[in-house]
Amino acid sequence: MEHGARYAQLIDDRPDEGIFRINRTIYNDPAILEAEYRSIFEGGWLFLCHESIIPRPGDFFSTHMGRQPIFVVRTEDGAVAAYLNACGHRGSLLVKARSGNVQSIICPYHGFCFDMKGRCVAVPKRATGWPGEFELSQFDLRPIARIESYRGLVFGCLTPDVPSLREHLGAATALIDIFVAPAPQPLEVVSGYSIYQTACNWKIMHENGPDAYHAPVVHNNFAAAIAYREKRSGAEGLRKTDTGRLTARIASASYDLGNGHTAFWHERPSPEAFPISAQKDALARRFTPGQLAWIVERGRHMTIFPNLLLNDLASTHLRVYRPLGVDRMETIIWCLAPVGEPAEARAARLRKFEDFFLASGMATPDDVAIAEGAQQASWAHASPWSVLSRGLSSCSDGPDAAARELGFAPRVSSDSWDHEVAIRGVYRRWLEMMEHNPERRHV
Repeated sequence: MEHGARYAQLIDDRPDEGIFRINRTIYNDPAILEAEYRSIFEGGWLFLCHESIIPRPGDFFSTHMGRQPIFVVRTEDGAVAAYLNACGHRGSLLVKARSGNVQSIICPYHGFCFDMKGRCVAVPKRATGWPGEFELSQFDLRPIARIESYRGLVFGCLTPDVPSLREHLGAATALIDIFVAPAPQPLEVVSGYSIYQTACNWKIMHENGPDAYHAPVVHNNFAAAIAYREKRSGAEGLRKTDTGRLTARIASASYDLGNGHTAFWHERPSPEAFPISAQKDALARRFTPGQLAWIVERGRHMTIFPNLLLNDLASTHLRVYRPLGVDRMETIIWCLAPVGEPAEARAARLRKFEDFFLASGMATPDDVAIAEGAQQASWAHASPWSVLSRGLSSCSDGPDAAARELGFAPRVSSDSWDHEVAIRGVYRRWLEMMEHNPERRHV
């Protein structure tokens, strides 16, 4: 059986019959992960880092694109570049720290030296052992095929023959433009980050992001703890945490944005708890009432396929996924904030980030436990199908009224944030890339 046909058998997509299911084999088959590395993580756009992590020349951030180690660096002229993290001489790992600043890149094995443009500029004992017509350029670092940024979000691709980043992001750009605070207000990653591993397939955690259906159940303890704490302290304004999305009936919607990207929003019962509310009067002079509602009065959540989550619910953060094995993945999270925001707002943002999103917080451990349990249950082969048809009969092609207010055109809209329209879009894109990207040409 050809690989494409095999993958199609794992996605049971029959919308006219009200059916959308995935076979849980996709969570535990090593051959599928190997194909995902080639076709998705090493064959398309991936989020790498935020530009604010590397503000000065020589600042770097090391990460992976699929299995391949790379590092992103700010060059001497202020540009952002990315290279395979392997010495051009004998392939030793060059950058071992997660982040930092260097004047030059020196191989720890044989001492070959490179500048921020990836050029080999010096080797030890050049006068002995090398031929007379010796070119240092033969050892230059290999840049990744494509690197582009959108509103400070740096993306890269190992293959040159892909659409532009703007085309890849598509309808998601309108939501990125208002993430945390509307463009052109610059954003920055708050100093520090958290890294943790989860014993599950990367897709389980990725689909958990746009799955708002689980939130009132899995995060009930979080909502109860916050309610008790705030009742005792009398918290108001920025000191308050908006948990209404977990405890009340609220207006909401969800979207398949196309290209595997997802979004949902919900009405904020307590918009005054969010730092952006302090800018409401000024923002009202720049935006229409409908746009203003998106910015101030709605909590928003997005995923960019295959490895980025942007969350503006309890607090504002980026989350990046990386598969480590068929049943293990790594997550990195950062808190994102407007540059120069008042100290009171920054403190409130960080406390809520710590409460919900840190691995030591009151919500993320619950998500981890659920994801690891789903991985274990994926081996129940006599009951192999996960049903993702919730809301299938109430979704509609194209934008709803709220999407038209902001000016974006999702592929599919649904009138509730807890419908599974977004996750269906993820797996349709997954299948498309697995069928049509079997052997992408890498750098």
